[in-house]
Amino acid sequence: MTLADGKRKTLMLLDEYSSGGAQIVDEDINLRMNDFFDLAQKDMAKWQPIFRRAEVALDGTGAQALPDDVSRVLRITQGGRLARELEVIDGRLVYPAGDTAEVTLDYIAVPAAITPETEDDYVFEVSEEAAACLPFFVAAQHLAADLVVDYGKLYGMYQQMRAMLPRSTARPGGSRQTLYGR
Repeated sequence: MTLADGKRKTLMLLDEYSSGGAQIVDEDINLRMNDFFDLAQKDMAKWQPIFRRAEVALDGTGAQALPDDVSRVLRITQGGRLARELEVIDGRLVYPAGDTAEVTLDYIAVPAAITPETEDDYVFEVSEEAAACLPFFVAAQHLAADLVVDYGKLYGMYQQMRAMLPRSTARPGGSRQTLYGR
């Protein structure tokens, strides 16, 4: 699902359409939409982790930064075997100085930030099933400050939908397409 799809579905949940079916433009809603989707996707990624794999060329220094999107490293392999001499300390990959081999990191990723500048063609990094829940979270956040309309029903629907998702879409060591595909 793209950000544009999510926005359209959120506006439908908020009933931001005229009786003739035309979308009502509300700049107050539009200004907050991307930030709320950022919160929603990050919340969902805690529930259903995003598994990734990256090839990392060691630079020989003995310690180098992990890729920016790493939340937690699950496994480090070299040549198909666990690389027990490598470890992660304070967000850095630590290894014997002088080593310039290539290693594979299997890790849980943090989704990229959705900022006000993020284009509408952005594709959510969570699974399609998880992305379908996001408009309910976003609609509830828009209504949270409304003293007349209760946001609780939409937020409850989000929580119920999220609870029905599997906690993860794959396990480390699964197929590359299932585990690391988008």
